[in-house]
Amino acid sequence: MKIKDFNPTDKATLVLKVADLQIKKTTTGGDYASFIGFDGENKIEAKIWSLSSEAKEDLKSGEIYSFSGTMKDYQGKMQFNINEMHFATDEELQNEGLSRDDYYERAKLDVSVLSEALDHYVNLIKNNILQEIVIGLLKDMGVNDYLYYPAALSMHHNYYSGLAYHVYSMLTLSDAYLDLYPFVNRDLVYAGIILHDIGKLVELSGPKGTEYTKEGNLLGHISIASNLVYAKAKELGYEKTDEVISLLHVILSHHGVNEYGSPKEPQMAEAALIYLLDYSDSRMAALEKELTNVKEGSFSNPIGAFEKKCFYKANIKEN
Repeated sequence: MKIKDFNPTDKATLVLKVADLQIKKTTTGGDYASFIGFDGENKIEAKIWSLSSEAKEDLKSGEIYSFSGTMKDYQGKMQFNINEMHFATDEELQNEGLSRDDYYERAKLDVSVLSEALDHYVNLIKNNILQEIVIGLLKDMGVNDYLYYPAALSMHHNYYSGLAYHVYSMLTLSDAYLDLYPFVNRDLVYAGIILHDIGKLVELSGPKGTEYTKEGNLLGHISIASNLVYAKAKELGYEKTDEVISLLHVILSHHGVNEYGSPKEPQMAEAALIYLLDYSDSRMAALEKELTNVKEGSFSNPIGAFEKKCFYKANIKEN
């Protein structure tokens, strides 16, 4: 059965993929687990309040388990309180009519669509230096990895093709701004958006069971991306050009302010725009992720991307 088939107080057995796993402490000092479970169609917040040392060792993000427990209505949304768990068998998956691949969330657009859109925007870059760096880095890092990697571990776009979908969203949003403000350099904006998160191909381990790599923990994707761009520019003999210096500034400043991890704050119009696009798309994606399963007329759980504020989902009907 699926998440949608259960009501509050029902006893449930669900086959779920674990995402956004957090191990925390109860008020009495015991361990408990909090995560998002995905059944191939819908998501649910899940808790294991009495977490044994064995379960703590076995429970991992990206893995698929069979869980038994009770449904609960918590602040207007369903929560699954788990009593028992084990790794899901192939037979249990088959009983749900799904394969293991079906339990891995993917972007709303197919990879073929994202690939076509990426090619389209790369070809729109008219500046030869910027286009050559973009094409070179995509080839070096692997276009397939770029198209399949997540954009984050948990906060936003943390699913198959999340990085490519995040870039697609930013590119699509950028066109409205670039049409309204033609003084902004279109080539630099397109190149900056395509490359701003390319360091995540090194920072993260991949789309399944995503973890931070050693480089990710020690350097972070902004520093990694800056190093990649500079190395490619130097290889091509472009490292002293205004194009490369500007592109590096865009990458180093795309988190906007120092406290959000930006080594530099935006000092170019293009950098300011990319920061705004990155900020807005990541935050709206976090809201979408949380509010999708909130009932109309109810508040969400605290949302980390908004300093743990709860958001209200209005009960507004079409006439």
